[in-house]
Amino acid sequence: MTSIVGGGSRMMSPKQLLTIIIVIFSALSFIKLLLLTSPSSGASSSSLRSPPWDAGGGNGTGRSVLAAKELALLRSLVAARAPCRLLVFGLSPQLLALAKLNSGAGSGAAAATTAFVTDSAEDADAARRVLGSWRGGGGARIDSAVAVHRARYRDAAAEAWPLLRRARGSPACRRPTGTVRKSGCPLVLTSLPREVLDARWDVVVVDGPSGAAPEEPGRMGTIYTAAALARVVAGGEPVDVAVHDVDRTVERWYAWEYLCEDNLVAAKGRLWHFRVGAGGPPDAFCNTGPAQIL
Repeated sequence: MTSIVGGGSRMMSPKQLLTIIIVIFSALSFIKLLLLTSPSSGASSSSLRSPPWDAGGGNGTGRSVLAAKELALLRSLVAARAPCRLLVFGLSPQLLALAKLNSGAGSGAAAATTAFVTDSAEDADAARRVLGSWRGGGGARIDSAVAVHRARYRDAAAEAWPLLRRARGSPACRRPTGTVRKSGCPLVLTSLPREVLDARWDVVVVDGPSGAAPEEPGRMGTIYTAAALARVVAGGEPVDVAVHDVDRTVERWYAWEYLCEDNLVAAKGRLWHFRVGAGGPPDAFCNTGPAQIL
């Protein structure tokens, strides 16, 4: 019910007053939500952007980021062997952090050596700048124990099957008996320096080159080279090899072919962990026959 006060002005009913209060409260809540979800400053918006060299580069690791569980497996693998000789095909902030993990492993950190292989000059330069700012135990720089190498990958991902077919028929592509650098197999990355191909590695990570599209460089050579480096080790500790993006055909084919199903010891998401010992057939990578590719 309404009443007339002082010359005809109307008072609102309780129902009308409640409706207005609800509308005002809803409007204020909406404005507050807009303020909370919009960037408050240029600094906050820029913090959401990845560093320039994390956007992809030549090796494509920015386009194939390690998931949390994959990174946890990789870090635990390196930590278990650190300080060790670590070789990484690929370069990204996630992968670069493995060098710090390896070099910071207690009193034996001086024995740690980490090498990265990338086809991106931009990534290589950015990584070297980051490494120059890192310090290990006692404040010592760790970049002296970390190397970044450039590589030029010849073969596109689309060539994976023709290359594998030729490699199966080539005696040069069987299990290497000497140094990998002297191998005649076209899959070996012979353009890499001696300090990579002649060294003994404890852990090898394959997360490059890109291989994200048929025309981009594929990982056929990096997986074969990783397997060859692991197999030439005579005795001693086995070599741990991790391959990322095994949801893709090329990575899965070549991992089965050269790292072998019976060496697979762990898997998280798109990351497979192989442990390759010195045993096995003298002229073949795997105890079983070639992987069946349909």
